[in-house]
Amino acid sequence: MSTENLTPWAILDGVPAFLDWLRDVFDAEEVVRMPGPDGVRIVHAEARIGGSPLMMFDSAPDWPATPAFLRVYVPDADAAVARAAARGARVVTEPTTLWFGDRIARLADPWDNLWWVHTRVAAPSPERLAAGPTPEEAAAAEHVASSLEVEMRRRK
Repeated sequence: MSTENLTPWAILDGVPAFLDWLRDVFDAEEVVRMPGPDGVRIVHAEARIGGSPLMMFDSAPDWPATPAFLRVYVPDADAAVARAAARGARVVTEPTTLWFGDRIARLADPWDNLWWVHTRVAAPSPERLAAGPTPEEAAAAEHVASSLEVEMRRRK
């Protein structure tokens, strides 16, 4: 087993509802949920999406809610975005297939975490990747990039 690991954290208000949302949208498995002394605030929780962990805890005065930026690969980005939207997420970027072989979308969940939702739909050759996008493909990528810029301005 490798000793190198990266585990993202989300600090938010409402970990129990977030765990439910993760289950419903990304088929996440809840691994652990540890309530604090008050029995309400969650001081540590972990979910797994596929083989990847996501740790979280409820905010506190000295640990304010801090939106996370997360990327997840799923079997069907369109279906995941539809499930997320049905459960209160705001679609930032509609699902778009980009020239490097991924269909991507972005969404902001009800806790204001920003998700990049990807599905691998093609495997371009190294030569194709080295050639870069066509003008049409570059325009599609620019549209995707501009939707993120609008979102980031909204957050300021």
